[in-house]
Amino acid sequence: MLTFDKFTGINNVVRPERMGKHELAVATNVDIGNTGELVRRDGYKVVDSCCHKNLWQASGHLLATVGHDLTAIDPDGARRVVAPALGSTDRVHYCNLPSGATAYSNGLIAGITDGRVSKAWAIAAPHDVGGTVDMAGQMDAGQYLYAVSYTRLCDGLEGPAVMGPALNVQQGGILFMGLPVLDGHSINVYLSGCGGEELFLAGTTLGDGLCFSAHSHTLQVPARTLGLAPMPVGIYVAFWRGRVLVAQDNVLWASFPNAGHLCDVRRDFKQFASPITLVQPVDDGIYVGTTQELVFLAGTEFDKLAYMKRMSGFVVPGSGVAAPGEKIKLGDGMGRGPAMVCIANGEVVAGFSEGAVASLTGDRYKTDAKAVSATWRETPGDVPQYVALELGTP
Repeated sequence: MLTFDKFTGINNVVRPERMGKHELAVATNVDIGNTGELVRRDGYKVVDSCCHKNLWQASGHLLATVGHDLTAIDPDGARRVVAPALGSTDRVHYCNLPSGATAYSNGLIAGITDGRVSKAWAIAAPHDVGGTVDMAGQMDAGQYLYAVSYTRLCDGLEGPAVMGPALNVQQGGILFMGLPVLDGHSINVYLSGCGGEELFLAGTTLGDGLCFSAHSHTLQVPARTLGLAPMPVGIYVAFWRGRVLVAQDNVLWASFPNAGHLCDVRRDFKQFASPITLVQPVDDGIYVGTTQELVFLAGTEFDKLAYMKRMSGFVVPGSGVAAPGEKIKLGDGMGRGPAMVCIANGEVVAGFSEGAVASLTGDRYKTDAKAVSATWRETPGDVPQYVALELGTP
């Protein structure tokens, strides 16, 4: 029987004959305690023999893809299909939102679920703005601007407003006709003052027509979604300071503040030199991994983030997890506040606030994993563990 007075860790870098007496090249089915003790890893029991993929702990339920369907599983075992035909092979990325709902995306299909029902993440922009006819009313004669948008009835969220052509009012009123009706949505019509550029709500309808004939000084509610677009569908989803973040190839998108379904595509993005493989926020910035480097975007406002390169090398997709800084070694002490752990340049790396980065394995352990599914957990006895399962392995 192999015994240790003190286990100092796994070392797969040096040759076996040079390995210290307190090291192992491989440790299988064991847990390592806070003082270096080795204990047999707890076993497991089969809960369900059906194949479950893309597991995620949401608020009060578990999410998983079972067959082709995204399924919510309650603690008592009750389950519901919340997104059929999501796919069986694509990796699904998740983000728990402050509302208690969970955003999900496989890169092509994105949605939000509370574990009961699912709805589209973004709200489409109208494909048409209809037409107008002059009618009698109290409006000043002259030129006006207008726009239309959808509001989803189930949650009251409004999508992007789309501008129509400028129109001339001669008789004092406007009849909007042929508005693009969408099931489950109402249509908002916005109108400017005479000769003005700022738009305000003229009315809301469930049908394809709306009349407005009052004086323009009655227009009060501004159009808040004009110039915005539906949030792009991406992967490595995260929530940071009121914004939802997603990656599309080498572009990091941020939603409009406090409106995760909308995006200002003209400004709310950061572009990198290579494809993004990790998006992991902390309090005062965002760690972004790519196929070439690990970067810290420092700051608390998205449009003012400062680029700070932390490491060169490949950042493994799926390796990024949030972790408590006070459980992770930093220098001679421990970190503090929200932190993250990932695999970069073959090493297990921790990132803290202010962009401080520490290698947890250094020159002792290297991995050539190309993609993993990772998590942070604490075992009984308050032992912190970073677990990364290489995809394609049992």
